[in-house]
Amino acid sequence: MKKYLVLLVGIAIGSVELFAQKPVDSTLVVVAGQDAQIAYNEGTELFKQKDFEGAIHKFTVALGFDANFAKAYLNRGSAQMEMKHYQLAIEDLDKAISLSPDLGEPYYIKGRVHQYQNQNEEALASFLNAETKGYVEANLFYFIGVLQFQKEQYDESISYFTKTIEKDGKHAFAYNDRGSAKRKKEDWAGAIQDYERATMIDPQLALAYDNLCIAKSKKEDYQGAISAANMAIKVKPDFHLAYNNRGSVYYQMGEYAKAIEDFNKSIMLKEDYAFAYNNLGNAKHKTKDYKGSVEAYDVAIKLDPNYGIAYMNRAASKEMLRDEKGACADWQKAVDLGVEQAKNYTGGCH
Repeated sequence: MKKYLVLLVGIAIGSVELFAQKPVDSTLVVVAGQDAQIAYNEGTELFKQKDFEGAIHKFTVALGFDANFAKAYLNRGSAQMEMKHYQLAIEDLDKAISLSPDLGEPYYIKGRVHQYQNQNEEALASFLNAETKGYVEANLFYFIGVLQFQKEQYDESISYFTKTIEKDGKHAFAYNDRGSAKRKKEDWAGAIQDYERATMIDPQLALAYDNLCIAKSKKEDYQGAISAANMAIKVKPDFHLAYNNRGSVYYQMGEYAKAIEDFNKSIMLKEDYAFAYNNLGNAKHKTKDYKGSVEAYDVAIKLDPNYGIAYMNRAASKEMLRDEKGACADWQKAVDLGVEQAKNYTGGCH
């Protein structure tokens, strides 16, 4: 930070006989050109206090003194982002970039602005530019990893989550998300290791416990999966996903009553969760409650008319109820929605 340059206009030194000297008050005079820096510093302090409106005002004052103050544009853009003034933020960040093309931080903040607006391609381009300019903060690598994951570029996402962890070994979300990328590649052991590390770093990260449940169930460690789901629910009692996933483990274990209980709990917490209704239908089918299973599938399909698997499952229950016409209609609908497996059942339909 620049030091403030001051001139000490001092107290005259001499004997009382020098009465002809005009007395001058002691004061501090700011050297010309420091006004912009002072306003900038004040804006930075207000930003830290989350007074974003006040910070914007001070950065604007700074720019009034120095129209080429790149960092004032950068920080005003950051404050505009916090205020959700996204277009103004982009304008300020672009100005900072034009004034200081080698700065990486404006590209990073610009990427965050694009993220907030769900402009993922633009966000990724900005983040990659920030990296090219030498910006190496852990969260930059993390956000690139997230965007690569969303593009189903799992190897790239794993690489960037690893970079995040190398910069910040306590980044629980990076471990969790790297675990999810490994899970997509069916590296169950690697996923489990990352999820467990995430929960060690942040024991309150319910999502990581839930993901651990899924990964352990894939390894057929059902008791471990149940334990992980229990922890997710302990940390977040209203976590509908954890109830659904624990119910799925009970289903795989053949404990259908417990599965039904968990699916109902998931539905109670989130009434529009189509997956839980489908799963409830599956569990009720296993208990030969075919009428109840059809009712559950009905809701799943009402919530998601393109839920092909639910149509195929409902067909199986309708067949058990001797509703062959309804079963055939559902199997055909499942085929139309891209469920290849349903083609195996349409042969006997007319």
